[in-house]
Amino acid sequence: MKKYVIILCLLLTVIGYSQVAQNTYPKVYQKLANKNYYLLNAIDHYPAVKNIFEDDTVLKDISKVKHQAIVASLLGDSKTIDAKDLVNPYIFTDSEILRISERLEALYAKSEVVREFVKTELKPSGAYNLYEGEGDKKLLSQAWALCARGVNHVLKVYGQGESPQYAEIDSISYNVNSSYYKQTLFVWSDHLVANNLQAFYSQSTQFVLSLLYFNHRDEAVRYEPLATLENKNVKAYISNIDFEQYKYASVLVLGNGPENYRDRLSALGKFNIKLGAEAFLSGDVPLIIVSGGHAHPYRAAYAEAIEMKKELITQYNIPENCIIIEPYARHTTTNLRNASRLLIAYNVPIDRLSLVVTNNFHSEYTGSEMFVNRCFTELGYQPVTIKKRLNKTTLEYLPQKESLQQNPLEPLDP
Repeated sequence: MKKYVIILCLLLTVIGYSQVAQNTYPKVYQKLANKNYYLLNAIDHYPAVKNIFEDDTVLKDISKVKHQAIVASLLGDSKTIDAKDLVNPYIFTDSEILRISERLEALYAKSEVVREFVKTELKPSGAYNLYEGEGDKKLLSQAWALCARGVNHVLKVYGQGESPQYAEIDSISYNVNSSYYKQTLFVWSDHLVANNLQAFYSQSTQFVLSLLYFNHRDEAVRYEPLATLENKNVKAYISNIDFEQYKYASVLVLGNGPENYRDRLSALGKFNIKLGAEAFLSGDVPLIIVSGGHAHPYRAAYAEAIEMKKELITQYNIPENCIIIEPYARHTTTNLRNASRLLIAYNVPIDRLSLVVTNNFHSEYTGSEMFVNRCFTELGYQPVTIKKRLNKTTLEYLPQKESLQQNPLEPLDP
């Protein structure tokens, strides 16, 4: 009898371990999901809503069909199968996106739980504030459609090797035609499909998060949570600032990444830092924001903002608790967007003017109509309102709340 009890205990241990192993993911997945697909991540953390979606017949049918297609894609020879064939089943078709959108709207109309979820979780986040004018039902379906397009983008770029808009810095990390990469896709897909995830989005999102993970493209969250890590001291200091005593709320220093793997800061980057130090030491601003991620060169080892902060402290004796780092931006559009997000998050008054400094040529572009048009094209809104030019290198601006809108079509800095 004792022998059978021991065997039973061992079996239960193995089964328990297997179940845990199946649902164990790198912790970066959670951060990436929250930053790129806020809606889907929120559903995962709102069991009452997730249960409604998982139990819905229409959504279950869509999930089942995708699961069958994924399983079928794994039946071929893993050594010769094409990357496109392995990734295609995870892509949401236009028809699927529309069907899910319509079903979410129907469930919104039917369920008080879903309506409360949109009201108390989605809207306060600001992640989909561009859709608020269309009503809560449409906000839910539009948020889903945006997430789906973002998921598809990652599948095509980091799964199938399509060229992104900024291919020089955002491309896939491997040769998609190599046997190594095809086998990598196969084993990850084969591993994940065994989990038999139920939610209509889960199979695709878990594969997408895996693609970003094993492509080493987790730049979007490497320093999260910023507020309790890199920006902990400055966030605490902000609560003690009397902004009425300053002419401007902050000065934003734009990055200018190096084009080699030797230097941590470029010559123009160092010039921009000097401009920021001068603005701070003038006494007109209480805070410096340094902005720049792991953008240049391709898969840069260092975040420019981290290096800019070090330079300000060591070369200009700027107090550490007066420096906000923004270590994610990859373009001028997102320098300003991300700075606006941090000012809002840290309760810096956004009705007060801030400054943005950069070298002459970059500043001319930042204050131009061309830049306004680029923001509309790439973001869909203006992250700031540019006001007066003070000199060749300095502009006044006001942050805009629209900056909170997520953009999963740029997964390295959404």
